[in-house]
Amino acid sequence: MSIFDEVNSWEKEEGAKIFSSILNVSDPVILDYGCGAGNYSFAAAHAFGQKCKVYAVDINKQCLDYVNSKAKDEKIGCITTASGREDYRHDFEDGFFDLVIYADMFHGEEKTYNGLHRFVMIEEAKRTLKENGILAVLPFHLSNFRDKDKKKCKYTYKKLIDEICSCGFKYIDKDLKGIHFEKVYSPYYQQKGGVTFDSLERGKFLVFEK
Repeated sequence: MSIFDEVNSWEKEEGAKIFSSILNVSDPVILDYGCGAGNYSFAAAHAFGQKCKVYAVDINKQCLDYVNSKAKDEKIGCITTASGREDYRHDFEDGFFDLVIYADMFHGEEKTYNGLHRFVMIEEAKRTLKENGILAVLPFHLSNFRDKDKKKCKYTYKKLIDEICSCGFKYIDKDLKGIHFEKVYSPYYQQKGGVTFDSLERGKFLVFEK
């Protein structure tokens, strides 16, 4: 079995369980912002048996082309791709989503906003989520984060949770693990070899209610 087969299996099983366990809506509207290869978009689609609407948004056209191609191959019609914006704002109306997913989107090295784009993204999630909607954040590289004074500051899950709660969200403690899929699609790591599904980095999904 190839690593791509293992990824597909994860999306249909473990990945799907993440979203079905945090969202009690039969036909949700979902945003996967910074979707990359769409792993979490596909997991969400499987979680609700395609009785949902998933918006997979990314600034990288190659990523969107890949998601569209895979969705067509797998006959998944509930995913709509859209181009992201450089200012990290969303082109969606207020109170539109039941679930917003930010998987590996909070970094400290972004040129725009000097690594503070997560504050814009949290603000946009609050604006575009319905009342009692869910924000699911999967953070990696916490040591690269910056505080509001733009200073590098080693973050912990607790520090990030407190920060998001201070923006008006309520934390829901769930024991849910997500995967950092970057190495699966990276030409550098593909050339280097040695990337197995089990070697992919795991992290905790932080779940919040608006």
